Amino acid sequence: MAGIVTLTKAAALAILNQSVVSGTVNGAGHLILTKKDGSTIDGGDFTAIVTGIFQSTVDAAVATAVFNSVSGTLFDRGNTAGALDFKSMPAGRGPAPTNVTLVNSLWNIYMTGNITVDAATAFPAGVKAGTQFAVKFIQDATGGRTLTLTGFKKSQGVLALTSAPNAVDMVAFIYDGTSWYAAMMGDDFK
Repeated sequence: MAGIVTLTKAAALAILNQSVVSGTVNGAGHLILTKKDGSTIDGGDFTAIVTGIFQSTVDAAVATAVFNSVSGTLFDRGNTAGALDFKSMPAGRGPAPTNVTLVNSLWNIYMTGNITVDAATAFPAGVKAGTQFAVKFIQDATGGRTLTLTGFKKSQGVLALTSAPNAVDMVAFIYDGTSWYAAMMGDDFK
């Protein structure tokens, strides 16, 4: 059978005086714990401990919340004619775009024939609302190449490229979560 130990007032005060009542982080990043009796305990480099514990969690949360491509990606599709999509690249022209790398990207498209883009099929799966990117359409030495957009909202329903040989036009594509918009950013850059 266990015996009963009597706790004296002096013993209780001795225990209480050893209790930690506050803590601060000093200029060196060390956790300083202060006991009730006023003495302190240096808990070590608190900044390094916290950073080590939380850094991977913070990095993962930021990666989820912010697109990796906020600064944008440059895609050089090369010579292009016919149906154009923004989810694949010709062999040897780099990795296939994704809904993440499409954001804030710039595409160089060298027109060697007429181009069509269908909003229903041209983009990677999972495109997020607010996605925007720009395309630089560059006419070849022949010129006269056209761009046909299907399923896009366009200013006054029209978006015509400059037909002169070697003309450069910039077109912005923006997705609002429901519809794709296409707008001329500038035409016949020299």
